Amino acid sequence: MSAILRCTRTLLRLTALLLFVVALSVPAFAEDGQAKKPLKDTPQRVPARATAVSVEHEGADTAGTRLTFQLKELFNTASLFNLTDADTPKINLLVSTQPEFSSRPEIGSAYAIVWVYAESKGNLQYYLGRQVGVVSDATAAEVAQQIAERTDGIAVKYGYLFGK
Repeated sequence: MSAILRCTRTLLRLTALLLFVVALSVPAFAEDGQAKKPLKDTPQRVPARATAVSVEHEGADTAGTRLTFQLKELFNTASLFNLTDADTPKINLLVSTQPEFSSRPEIGSAYAIVWVYAESKGNLQYYLGRQVGVVSDATAAEVAQQIAERTDGIAVKYGYLFGK
């Protein structure tokens, strides 16, 4: 009999504890009687993220020159970039190209690109990245697109340099 009494007491205590916990949590879920005001549907302009860039080319081969022109055209027309030679904080792309085969320059060109950050023309430039590859007249547009995408990735990664 005493075991049944102990079980009953324990069960009553657990029930009382459960009711206490439920009583504490109910006000958190209860409505306070006031209707919540809906949020205003007013779209706000997202600040533009246009990174200042410049392209410097070294080389006289046709495929390398075409790649450089494709890059400048992409940077000039894309909303993510602002192609400029002004003395402002920017990412400089230093592009060096030469014929892949000196005896057959029309086949393609080897290129090397170094991304550097320049606060101004008089300051030391900071290394951000590099890339090497081969380009032909047929692949210049595709390679320029890949380089522009990589430039955007670098701009996002080092965006703090621009104070954004």
